[in-house]
Parts: sequence; structure tokens; C-alpha cells
Amino acid sequence: MLRSAATYPEVMRRELSRLRSNANISVINSGRIGDTIPNNIARFERDVFAHAPDLVIWQLGTNDVAWGGRPDQGLKRSVLEGVRALKAGSADVVLMDLQYAPQVLASASYPTMEGIIADVAKQERVGLFSRFALMRNSINAGVAQSALVSWDGLHNTADGYDCIGRALARAISTSAR
Repeated sequence: MLRSAATYPEVMRRELSRLRSNANISVINSGRIGDTIPNNIARFERDVFAHAPDLVIWQLGTNDVAWGGRPDQGLKRSVLEGVRALKAGSADVVLMDLQYAPQVLASASYPTMEGIIADVAKQERVGLFSRFALMRNSINAGVAQSALVSWDGLHNTADGYDCIGRALARAISTSAR
């Protein structure tokens, strides 16, 4: 189990604080291990809106495909409804797509989920942080998969979370200019 200091939200917070030293930045990690898109949406009121965030990063889709789910138009409607609910709460929204990990790649439905996330981001004009592309490009450039993905073939290692957290912070900082 990773220490909270090694998770991407905490790495992102530290990097954003470094990049934006004059800004008051706090990060609330409301993610739940094993959660699916419907479970995420069911928790929005309590775990997102209650904090009145300025920005919501919705990490979605990995569990929906890794555990054998079949992304379809119903799931796409759920993602659309979720994004619209987040936007209605006055937060900026960034969708973070799937991990590039063996358990995800073993699912024939991961390309469909990737497409749903990208389509909704484009349709709703919200940010898209492609963790999938970042990890794939890193591995294709020679970074060992085991440096980014833990022994379970799904979750990130501390180095993987560090990479994602720093890249996400830079993307947010650049977008905020």
C-alpha cells in the first residue's frame, strides 16, 4: 500500500504549489479503490460537491474495464450526466483516462472506454488528461513497465504516480495561464 504522500493527488499538489507559489492550493482526494463510474457519480454530492471545488479531476474508466465491464451507450450517457453535474457545480473539469497497464490492456473493451472518455471531454468541452498515452509513450521510450505499474498489473507504482502527478500539475498550471 502506498503512503498518501506517494499518490498522484499529493504529488500534483506539491508540484502545483511549487509551480504556483503565490496560490493557495489544497487537494482533496475522494477516489476510492475499485470504484466504477456509477459508484463515482453516486458519491458526487457527499465527496465532491460538499467541498465546493474549483477543479475536479475525474479519474474514470479503469475499473469499469479491468473488472470485465462492457462500456456501451448507457455508460457513455452516465459519463455525460456525470460531467454535466460536475460542470453545474461550477467546477472546471478534467477527465483522466485509463491506466496503461496489463489488466487494462487484457480487456477487449479498453479502446471503447478510451473513446467514450475522449468523446465526452470533447463534446462537453472539458479537459482530458491522457494518462493512458503518457504511460504508453513512457514505456515505448524505454521506461520499464514495472517502473510504472505495480506487481498487480493494474495500479501505479510510486514512480508511476510521481510521473502522473507532476505531468498533471504542469498541464493544469499551463492551462491556468
